[in-house]
Amino acid sequence: MSQLQLALLAVGAVVIVLVLAYNMYAERKARRRAEQAFAGSAGDALFERTPARREPTLGELPPADGADDDPVLDHDERGIADARAPEELQAPSGPAAQISSRIDTVAVILADDPIMEEQLDPLHAALSLQGTPVHIEGIVDEQWHPVDASPKKSWRELRVGLQLASRRGPLGEEELERFNEAIAEFAQSVNAVSQREAPATAAARARELDAFCADADIEVAINVIGQFGATFAMPRVKQLALDHGFSETGSGELVRFGADGIPEIVIRRFADAPGKSNPAYATGLTFALDVPHVADAPAVLAEMTQLAETFAATLGGQVVDDNRKPLTETGIASIRRSLERVFHEMEANGIPAGGPLARRLFS
Repeated sequence: MSQLQLALLAVGAVVIVLVLAYNMYAERKARRRAEQAFAGSAGDALFERTPARREPTLGELPPADGADDDPVLDHDERGIADARAPEELQAPSGPAAQISSRIDTVAVILADDPIMEEQLDPLHAALSLQGTPVHIEGIVDEQWHPVDASPKKSWRELRVGLQLASRRGPLGEEELERFNEAIAEFAQSVNAVSQREAPATAAARARELDAFCADADIEVAINVIGQFGATFAMPRVKQLALDHGFSETGSGELVRFGADGIPEIVIRRFADAPGKSNPAYATGLTFALDVPHVADAPAVLAEMTQLAETFAATLGGQVVDDNRKPLTETGIASIRRSLERVFHEMEANGIPAGGPLARRLFS
């Protein structure tokens, strides 16, 4: 073998040694930074009821009731195995931020080098298969911003929130495991580390959240029916509704929207007898209020009651309950008490009716 070949082999060996040494150094640096970042105190338990409660900063992953001291997070091979929040990721939410550990399982991604916007495409594609709302946010100027509306297009810190429950029910462990795998694979692809809530823990929180939804998800309805079997002409009903600030939707419902553009009161046809539906006439009308979506449900209930009475007087009908029994002041007061109980329960749990979290959760 010539001296030139020997020299080239020697140079090659040196290069390989240098690359391996650099990789080991980078690995130790990333592990050390991640371990420091993910040190801190544990977050409050979900739904802990205390008057001084504040919205958790995202990145925090509150344990389920009765959690023990074992870690509740999945972790990468690069060393993150702590259930506590990364202090440097406890940034306040920007005005457009949506993720909340109250209704989401939150994964955090921490990278040494900025993650560019175009590098997120595989993550978007993987998360689009979840079939439940997912949001991605990054820290910009010490605030969390949705990445699709971020003033910057690269981030060292990201968080991803997967909604745990909705009106379709809670997420199961399999769905949560797929979410975690998508996060872990993406973090590995961009040489980052990630913190992810363990699927069993997240699934338990999802079930608890779903039970809360079942208790709070109520619709208040007041009916107006024609007296002595009389019917209401729908053109007249629609005109009366329009005169009182309602709009007709594509589905034929009459809706009155609040100042923020969210439906407050819906008028629809009262249940007709089987086989006796007539598009031109209605045997009755139902005025409905979707409590979780309305910010001031007690006030809207009062307005809805007044509207039902106005429609009844104008159309020659009477206000009744779902059993067609006349709705008295006592009955309305009972409805109001039930509504206020749910309203205050949602407020106490940090998911106020009519707020963005409630509208996401009850969808």
